[in-house]
Amino acid sequence: MGFNTERELVELFKRSFTNMADPNKNSKILEEVSLGFGIADLVISEYKDCVSCFEREQLTPIDINVYQIIKNKKRISFEAIINTTRSNKQSISKSLEKLIKGCFVKKEDSYYEFTNKYELSFKKSIAFEAKLRNWKKALTQAYRYKWFADYSYVVLDHDHSKSAIENIQIFKDANIGLITISTDGSLEYYHSPQKQKPIDPTMQILLSEVFLYSKEVD
Repeated sequence: MGFNTERELVELFKRSFTNMADPNKNSKILEEVSLGFGIADLVISEYKDCVSCFEREQLTPIDINVYQIIKNKKRISFEAIINTTRSNKQSISKSLEKLIKGCFVKKEDSYYEFTNKYELSFKKSIAFEAKLRNWKKALTQAYRYKWFADYSYVVLDHDHSKSAIENIQIFKDANIGLITISTDGSLEYYHSPQKQKPIDPTMQILLSEVFLYSKEVD
C-alpha cells in the first residue's frame, strides 16, 4: 500500500537515516530549507566544531552578495558597490557594517577591502527531495539543490519506485542519488552520487548561515 502522505514518508526517512548515521560525526538536520531554488524536504550537514559566529548577525542574501563583490574585486568604493548591486544606500551601508564586524572586509579611506574568506559551517551537505511516486518531478527539484549542496538525493516510496529504478541511468547521468523507503523504515540505495562542488558559492554560503542560526529539528 505504501505511505499515505509525503509528510509521513519524510518523518520516517528522517528517523531511519539518523539511526544509520555515524554517531562519531556531528550532524544537523533541517526541514523545508528554502534558498530560492525550491524547498528541500531535508538538508543534513556534517558541521565543523571550530566554526564561530563571532557574535555577529546572520548574513542575508544582500550581505552575501556584497561580500562576494568585494571578495572578487579585492578593493572597491561604496559608489561602485551601489552601482553593481543597484540597491539603496541604506541597505548597503548596513551590509558593510555587518561584514566589517564579522571581519570579512575592512574600510580604508573611501574604499572597502577584502580581508578574510568566509568559512563554511559544515564539511559537507546533503539535500533530499521526497515524493510518493512522481520521480520525474522529484528529480527536477533535486537537481536544483545542486546549486548549494554537495550531494542531492531523491527519496521515494518503495511501493511506487519501479519506474524510477528502471530509469536509474538518468539519476546516474545527473549525479543525483536514489533511495527508496518502505513503511517499516527499511532503506534501499539504488544510486549514491559523487561529491560535487555546489554550482553557486553564494547559495552555499547562504546555506551555511541557515545552519549556523537555525535550530535543529527534533
